[in-house]
Amino acid sequence: MKRMLVNANDIEECRIAIVEDGVLQELHVELADRESYLGNIYKGKVVNLEPSIGAAFISFGGNKNGFLHASDVVPAYADGSVELIDILEGNVEFDDGPDNINAMLDDDDEAEADEAEADEPKADESADESADESADESADEDPAADEATDEDEGDDDHGGSNGVSNGVDEDVPNGVVNDTDDPPNGVDSAEASAAEPEGEESSPPKRKSRRRGRRRSKKDEAAASSEDGGGESATGATARQATDKAAPDRNKNSGRGRRRGGGRRKVEGRRPRYPIQDLLKKGQEIVVQITKEGIGAKGPTLTTYLSLPGRSLVLMPSLPKCGVSRKIEDDRERRRLKRIVKDLDQDANGIGFIVRTAGIGKSAQDLKRDLEYLRKLWGVVVQRGRVTRPPAPLYIESDLVLRTMRDLFSSDIDEVVIDNKDVYSRVYDFIDKLMPRFLDRISYHDAHSPVFHAFGIEGGVEELYQPQIEMKHGSSIVIEQTEALVAIDVNSGKFKPGTSLEETAHRTNLEAIPEIVRQVRLRDLGGVVIIDFIDMTEERHRRSVERKFLDALKGDRARINVGRISQFGMLEMTRQRVGPGLMRTVFHACPTCKGTSFVRTVQSKALSVMRAVRALVRLPGYATLEIYASPAIASFLDNNKRRELTGLEEDTQRRLLTHPEVSYPVDVVHYRFLKADGTETQVAIPAGLGVHA
Repeated sequence: MKRMLVNANDIEECRIAIVEDGVLQELHVELADRESYLGNIYKGKVVNLEPSIGAAFISFGGNKNGFLHASDVVPAYADGSVELIDILEGNVEFDDGPDNINAMLDDDDEAEADEAEADEPKADESADESADESADESADEDPAADEATDEDEGDDDHGGSNGVSNGVDEDVPNGVVNDTDDPPNGVDSAEASAAEPEGEESSPPKRKSRRRGRRRSKKDEAAASSEDGGGESATGATARQATDKAAPDRNKNSGRGRRRGGGRRKVEGRRPRYPIQDLLKKGQEIVVQITKEGIGAKGPTLTTYLSLPGRSLVLMPSLPKCGVSRKIEDDRERRRLKRIVKDLDQDANGIGFIVRTAGIGKSAQDLKRDLEYLRKLWGVVVQRGRVTRPPAPLYIESDLVLRTMRDLFSSDIDEVVIDNKDVYSRVYDFIDKLMPRFLDRISYHDAHSPVFHAFGIEGGVEELYQPQIEMKHGSSIVIEQTEALVAIDVNSGKFKPGTSLEETAHRTNLEAIPEIVRQVRLRDLGGVVIIDFIDMTEERHRRSVERKFLDALKGDRARINVGRISQFGMLEMTRQRVGPGLMRTVFHACPTCKGTSFVRTVQSKALSVMRAVRALVRLPGYATLEIYASPAIASFLDNNKRRELTGLEEDTQRRLLTHPEVSYPVDVVHYRFLKADGTETQVAIPAGLGVHA
C-alpha cells in the first residue's frame, strides 16, 4: 500500500512523506523562513555580462543575482529592434528552438520514415541505435522545461511555477482550478524534452524506447538503461552508461521548426549561435524563470524559455511546437491524442504545448479546458510584464503541499493522510476540482499521536540526518557530502555471506544497492556522486553490480547518468540537482569546524599559538601581550609552556598574559597589545607571520 503523509502541524516546517508498504521512499521538507524561487517567473534586469563564460547575471529580486547562460536565451533577444513585450506576446519567432526540440522533431520524422519502410530489411541496426542515442542525449537539455516535474511518474520536488500573486490575477479562469493559489503545474523534463510533435497519424509511431530495450538485452553489460526518448527511462530515470558511443554533433540532429500562424514576424534560417554580448546588453530588461535554486555561494540558474505546466498539458510560450509525450507508449492512445493536439493547435495562436502522461484517457474537452486555462494564465503573466518594473515577480509558485499534490499525487497512491485541518481543507478542495474521483483517498489524521509516529516512519526520518546507515545483515554505508561531490562508502562490517573474499564483496555490494538508491532519493543528493564499492576482481561481478544499480535507479524521477565501476571499485554518477537537498535545507554549517567536520587538536593549535607568541613578542611598540583563547588552549600554555613564556618575558621585558574564553572554540585565538599604562595600542604585524590580532 502506498501512502502520502502530510505533517503540517508546525507552521515553521512542513513535511511530506511517501511511504510504500511501510517503508519511507520519499521525504519533502519546506521551511517557512526559507524563501524558494524555483519555478517562479520574474521580470529582471541584466546587471553584468561575462563573455568569458558566455553568461549574464540577472537581478530578479532575490538575495543573489541569477546566472543565465547564452544557450538559455531566446535568440529573439539578439534583435535590437524587438521589444520585450513582443517576445512575451509571441510576435517574434525564430525558426529553431533549442537543439533538443529540433532533435525531437527529426526523431519523429525518422520514426515515420521507419514506419513507411517497415517491410524492408533493416540496414545496420547499430547505426540506427547510435542515431537514437544522439537524439536522446541532445534531448537532455531542454531550456524550456529542463527542471520541471511530472505528476504521474514524478520528477524533482520543485514542481515548477503555479500561480500569480494577488493584484493582477482576478481574471484567471476556473477551467482547471479555482484560483491562482493552486493552479496546475509540474512537468516532467522527459516529457517536455522528448515529446513528439503532432503530425502524421495514419500509422503508429515506431517506439524508439522499445528498440533500445531490445538492444539492452543483447548487450546487457554495456548498455544504458535509458529507455525514454528524452534521455530518461520509461520509469523516469536516466541511467546512461558513460562508456556509450559519443553522440554526433547535435546540430546535425536539429531540424527547423514548423511554420506556425498567429501573425509572428519570422526570422528565417537556423538558430544562430550568438555570444552573450550580442544577445543581451547591460541594463536590459528580461523575463526569466528559475530552473535551479542557488546553492551555497552560487545564485540560482535562469532560463528565458518559459513554461507553464498544467495537469494534462505543458504550455511553452517560447517554443511554438505541439506534441505528445514519448512517455505515453500506447500506440492507439498516442494516435488519439495526436488528433486532439492537431485540432487544439489550430486554436493555440502559435503557442506550443505538450500533452503529458496525465493526459492519458482525457477527452478533447478536458485538454482544451486545460489549454484555455494555461493560455489565460499566460495572459496574466504577459499583462504583469507590461505594467511592472524590474525586478518584480510575474508568476509565483505555491507551497509544498499543493505543489506535491499537483505533481506527485496519482492513481497509484492509495491514501493521503493530513494532520492539519486547514491544510486538509485546502487539499480536499484542490482534489475536488482536479480529480474528484479520488476524494475518498483524502483523510484527516485526528489521533493524538503525530502522523509520522503513527505510521512508524519518524525513526526513518531521523536516520536521514546521520551519515552512517546500518543494514540488516551488519553491513553499512556512509554518506559524506562536500561542496564538490557526494561520496558513498560501502562497508561489509559483520556481513560475511560468501565463502571467499570475492563472493563476500559481491554479495555485500548487491545488498547495499537498494539502500544507496533509496538514500540518494530521500536525501535528494545531486551533482557528482561517487560510490566506493568493496573491491571486486572478477569482471562478471562488477557488471552484475552495475546492472542491478541501473535497474534500481529506474524509480528515480531525476535525470541520472551512470558510469562503470573502475579498477578501483568506484562508480561515478551524476544526478540532476535543482534544489539544495535535504542536508542544506535542515542543517547549517557548524560554526566551530565551519562545515569541514574536523577541528584542530588542542596540542596542535597551542603549539601554533606559541610560535606566534615567539614572533609577536619581538615586535616594537607595546608593553603587554594578552592572549585570548579557549580554556583548553590557555590551560595547555600555562601548564606546558609556562617556563618558556617566563623566559620570553625576561628576555624582552614584556608581560605575556593568557585569558581563557569559554565561548571561544579551539581554532579561535585573539591577541591584544597594551601600552605600559594599560591602554590598548595597534601594532603593525608583518604579513609573513600569518598572525591576526
